Amino acid sequence: MPSRKSRPLSSAAPQAPVVIRRGRGRLRIKRPITDAVFDLMAVAAREPTEPGMPEPNWPSADGGFLSAVLRAQRVPEALAREIAAAIPERGPSDATMVDRLSQALDAVLDFTPIETLLNAPALLLAGPPGAGKTTLAAKLAARRERGTARLVAADGERAGALAQLREFAAALGNPLLEAETPAALAAIAAGHSTEPLILDMPGVDPADAKAWQALRPWLDVVSAMPVLVLPANVPAEEALAMATHFRALGGGYAVLTRFDMVRRVGGTLGASLAGVPLAGVSVTPNFAYGLRPLSPEILARRLLSGALEAARWQAPAA
Repeated sequence: MPSRKSRPLSSAAPQAPVVIRRGRGRLRIKRPITDAVFDLMAVAAREPTEPGMPEPNWPSADGGFLSAVLRAQRVPEALAREIAAAIPERGPSDATMVDRLSQALDAVLDFTPIETLLNAPALLLAGPPGAGKTTLAAKLAARRERGTARLVAADGERAGALAQLREFAAALGNPLLEAETPAALAAIAAGHSTEPLILDMPGVDPADAKAWQALRPWLDVVSAMPVLVLPANVPAEEALAMATHFRALGGGYAVLTRFDMVRRVGGTLGASLAGVPLAGVSVTPNFAYGLRPLSPEILARRLLSGALEAARWQAPAA
């Protein structure tokens, strides 16, 4: 078999293979068109409805770049403008983008230590269906001294939720109590007056004002602290609607779930437009751990990484 000399490799990228075809009496040379290679920074914020289509380049100025990150993360426009206006123009020479965005978030949003929830004598978890309230209830109980917290199932209509909570309680060594009415909860509270209670409530339609107000008797009977449970992929308008109804119940704090499962989490900040402080995040479906505090720095890092690191977030954008 005749040998074929290999050409020396040049420093430039190799050319695409050439296809020679004969047509209408002459040779035609056709080179395949290669796909354009876009910079990661250019495609990280693309719309999910336009896969592969590059967005305009990120702004070069620091303030414009961080504003673009907020919009790529689906932060509500009014809130994005407020945060952008709070980004320091100048700072220490070693200040990073995370530092500057963290300062702006701290100036605009309300944060509270997660210990505020862990030390409360009674918690009522409220949120939309499928938000992760049952798992969060177990995580809160796991952070207490073993066996001290009393898990209360008020979502008796969903057999699956009750079975899941019963399994969690058995694994944690915590008794599971059931209450179908506020009166039944009052009886439970009377028999466990010195033990913290964690109420797992049924899911509430974000726009149903009456359903949110129906939670008030449950709160009043045990003087519970309400906790708004928001999935990280909630649209901003739904987060704002739920937070508005939630604030009408007397306030409380928000915990964000599925924080490690979606790329864009800016919609959850819609709750901040209603003045609901952020207390923590859930970062794993495991019920025994994964409940973490949420600080301005942690949120800044999460917003930046979700906007820029496409390889880290394989799930479709929220």
